[in-house]
Amino acid sequence: MPVHSYAPSAMPGENIFGQTFVPVTDTNCWIYTYAWNPERPLTQGERDGYDRGNGRDLRGRRELCAAAQQGQQLPDRPQAARRPNSYTGIKGVSEQDAAVQDSQGPIADRTSEHLGPTDLGIMHFRKLVMDAARALQQGEAPAHLSHQDRYAVRAGACVTNEAKDLPAVMVERFGDATGFVGRPRTAAAE
Repeated sequence: MPVHSYAPSAMPGENIFGQTFVPVTDTNCWIYTYAWNPERPLTQGERDGYDRGNGRDLRGRRELCAAAQQGQQLPDRPQAARRPNSYTGIKGVSEQDAAVQDSQGPIADRTSEHLGPTDLGIMHFRKLVMDAARALQQGEAPAHLSHQDRYAVRAGACVTNEAKDLPAVMVERFGDATGFVGRPRTAAAE
């Protein structure tokens, strides 16, 4: 708790991707990456592509991590490997994120961080996790365990008319003003 993440990037009909991070030691975790489509089964071609890594550039990620951990800059990557607005040479946003995360080493020193207003989600997340860990040390189970129904939401993207308010867009995209999927919410579940 919490170990799942997925970005609201899938347009209607597209596959949704997520990740689950499962700690195995104080400095390592297993990362499970998955895909599904709420509107149809995955095709065999999609499954085969995911089995092959779906274009993941692990070589570039490993190079960046190894160089960063040794305090080195990578040599300039060939222009052919670059794409507009991407200077890493690593294909895929998830792979770029992973390279930045991995290059920090197993435990990052956060004492000199300067978080700003756009990092508010990070600050709230860290507080949530630390408060839950302290409560667990005192024998209290995470409060989130008694509200599992609140996690039945779906992330996704859509393009719509700017005149629509967010609840209307959510109903249009997900059938519910809050993005809830599954059983109908009850007052008791709130």
